[in-house]
Amino acid sequence: MLKVEGRAFRKSRRQAKRKDGSEGSTAPVSTPATRGPWSRSGSRADGGELYPDEHLFMHHLTDTDSPNETPYAATTTGFPLYKGSYVTKSGAIPPGFQRNKGDHFISFPITSPEGDVRQAQYVQVVMHPNPFVIGIRDDSDKVYTAPLYAAPIFHYDGKPVYRAQELEFLKMEAEGKQQTDRMLKRLNDPSLVAEVHRFRTMTQELTRMEEAIAEGEDRWGELATMQCKTIRRLEMADALNRIKDQDEGLVDDVLRSVGESSQRGRCA
Repeated sequence: MLKVEGRAFRKSRRQAKRKDGSEGSTAPVSTPATRGPWSRSGSRADGGELYPDEHLFMHHLTDTDSPNETPYAATTTGFPLYKGSYVTKSGAIPPGFQRNKGDHFISFPITSPEGDVRQAQYVQVVMHPNPFVIGIRDDSDKVYTAPLYAAPIFHYDGKPVYRAQELEFLKMEAEGKQQTDRMLKRLNDPSLVAEVHRFRTMTQELTRMEEAIAEGEDRWGELATMQCKTIRRLEMADALNRIKDQDEGLVDDVLRSVGESSQRGRCA
């Protein structure tokens, strides 16, 4: 299982300039904590755009062309991945898995090719930078995988809109992180734990990239300044006119060289 260690980052120049934004929100600091539109027409807000099914480390297969069948996991070479590698004894909880109920419950409905819908019996959460969940059942040899997102809570008056400073306490380097983690654990929601982990990881990666961009901008500024000075020196030296004036001289030199060669040929 992959693990991402937390570490503090200094604020980049870009972050220092941009105080009204956040990696977790597009709302400026002045935005009131109102509720925005939230569709109730489907099981997931914004469909596949907000909750995409694709994942870098997941490959899937299906037995039918039915759009309702839940795809099962496949190897990188395209062969089905079976649960034999997870199960050691019949009836026992597979190592690394939890029974999908109680505090460990994650909504993971599996639809068979026949159309039967059942929840995964055992689940394992993989805390990759983009977390995902593995689900298996006693009555199937197949292994199912899916990205793990925080389960939405629907409100008739819409969803909250978070301001930048409201999300600060969720960051990896935030003061009181241990207390935040204890409060998060008390919710008994593995999907929310995974989403906060994703937020922290993405925040760190964005910070790293912003610092790299800021350093690149500084370097670009240095090179641009050097180039401007070089151009000024060329101007002070009247370089273009002086170089272009040599064009006629080059033609004369070529003609003179050709004439001298012809003269030597006749003398010989």
